[in-house]
Amino acid sequence: MEHTPLILRANWVLPISSEPLPNGEVVVEHGQIAEVRPQSRKANNVLDLGDAILMPGLVNAHCHLEYTALRGLNDRTPFFQWLRGLVELKAQMPDELWLPSAMLGAAECIANGITFVADNTDTGVSAEVLARAGLRGRVYQEVFGLGKEPDDDTLLQQLQERLGTLRKTIEKYGAMERVSLGISPHAVYTVRDSLLKAIARSAQQEQLPLSIHASESSEEVALTRSGSGPFAEMFAQRGIDYLHPRVPPVEYLHQAGVLTPSTQLVHCVRVEPYEMRFIAESMASVAHCPRSNARLLTGVAPIYELRRRGVRIGLGTDSVVSSGSFDLLEEMRFGALMQRAHAYTAQPSWRDWVAIATLEGARSLGADDQIGSLEPGKRADLIAVRTHRLAFSQMPDPYTALVLVAQGEDVALTMVDGVILYQDGNWRTLEPDTVRAKIREKIPHQ
Repeated sequence: MEHTPLILRANWVLPISSEPLPNGEVVVEHGQIAEVRPQSRKANNVLDLGDAILMPGLVNAHCHLEYTALRGLNDRTPFFQWLRGLVELKAQMPDELWLPSAMLGAAECIANGITFVADNTDTGVSAEVLARAGLRGRVYQEVFGLGKEPDDDTLLQQLQERLGTLRKTIEKYGAMERVSLGISPHAVYTVRDSLLKAIARSAQQEQLPLSIHASESSEEVALTRSGSGPFAEMFAQRGIDYLHPRVPPVEYLHQAGVLTPSTQLVHCVRVEPYEMRFIAESMASVAHCPRSNARLLTGVAPIYELRRRGVRIGLGTDSVVSSGSFDLLEEMRFGALMQRAHAYTAQPSWRDWVAIATLEGARSLGADDQIGSLEPGKRADLIAVRTHRLAFSQMPDPYTALVLVAQGEDVALTMVDGVILYQDGNWRTLEPDTVRAKIREKIPHQ
C-alpha cells in the first residue's frame, strides 16, 4: 500500500535551527520530518494552516501533572508555608484522584502546544498518562527519605520496583520510543545525605538522568548553609537528625557528586554566583520556572548569567498549583520580561527565548537529536500557532510575535510523531470532559 506524506503549510515556518521561512511547508512521512521547504504549487494530502506559525512543539522541562486537580486550593505564601499546604492537601486526597488529575494536565499541555513533558511524579501515574496521551516525555520518579527509617537499601529497593513497574506500563502502551525514565531525589530538604549519594551512584550506574529541586528558596538555603530557618525548626520539632552541610545547596550537590551532564537542577533561584561554575563545569542543566518562583515569592533565577556561562536552560511550568496553568507561551513571555527587569539587559533575546522553549529545552534534557527543531530526520513533533488575532497585526518578526503576543489558546494544531493529538479545539487521544467528571467525583467542590 502506497504511503502519501502529509504536507503542512503556513504563512511562517520556524525551524529554530535556521532562519524563518515565509510561506513554507513541512513534509511529514513515517513520523519524521522529511523536508522543510518553500510552498510547492501542486501537492496531495496538504493541511494548509494559513495565517499561522508552524514550529517545533514546546518542551515543558519541569512539571507535576498529578497535582493538576489541586489548582486553586493552596494560596499560602511564602514558599515553606505553601509547601506545607501542598503536603496537607495531598494527604486529604484519595489515591484514585491522581490518574485523572494527571490526564487533565496532559490534555491542557497538548492544547497549549506542549509535545514533550518532563514530569516529576510521586505516584508514578504520569508514565501511563504520557503513554496513553501520545505525548513524548520523561518521567522522573520522585524519592523521599529524611528520617532513619526506612534505611537507604530499603528505599533503593522500593525505587527499583517502582521503576520496573513504570517500564512495564510504558511497554504496555507501546511508548518506549516516546517516554523515558529518570529519578528525582526530591530536594535537599526531603532526602537525607546518605540516601542522596546512594541515589546518585545508582543513577550513574544505570545511566538514568536525575532531576532535583535546588536553590529554590531562601528557606532551603538557610537550612543547608547555617542549619536555621523553618525547615531546621521543623526537623528539630520532629526529632529528625539532619546533616547540615554548611554550604549553599548547589555547592553541597557538587560535593555530594550529584552534578553530572544528565542532572537537571530545578529552579536555581537562589544560586550563588560562585556556584554557577559548578553547574557549568559539570554540564548539568537548569529548569527555569519563572511564574512559580514569582507566585511563591522566591525570586528571579539568574538566567542571563547562567546562559553566559554555557549552562543549558529549559523552561518549565512547574505544577499548576503554583503557576496557574500549563501555558508555556505565557511562561516564556513572563520569564523574558522578568529577566529584562531583573538583569537590566535585553538578553536573552526574543529569539533566544523561543529556542529555550524548544531546541534549547530539548538540549537540556538530552533530546535535541530527536526534537526541538524542524529538520529532516527529526521526529515530527510540531505545532501551529494561529496569528489572526488583532494583537498579531504589524508583527513582521515571528519570534517577537511568539514572545510578546502568543498564548496557549492560539495553538491550532499539536502533533507528535506525525500523529495529530489536537486540532482546533478537539483532542484526538484524550477526553477532557470525561476526565473532569471523574475529578469532580473525587473532589466534589471542583
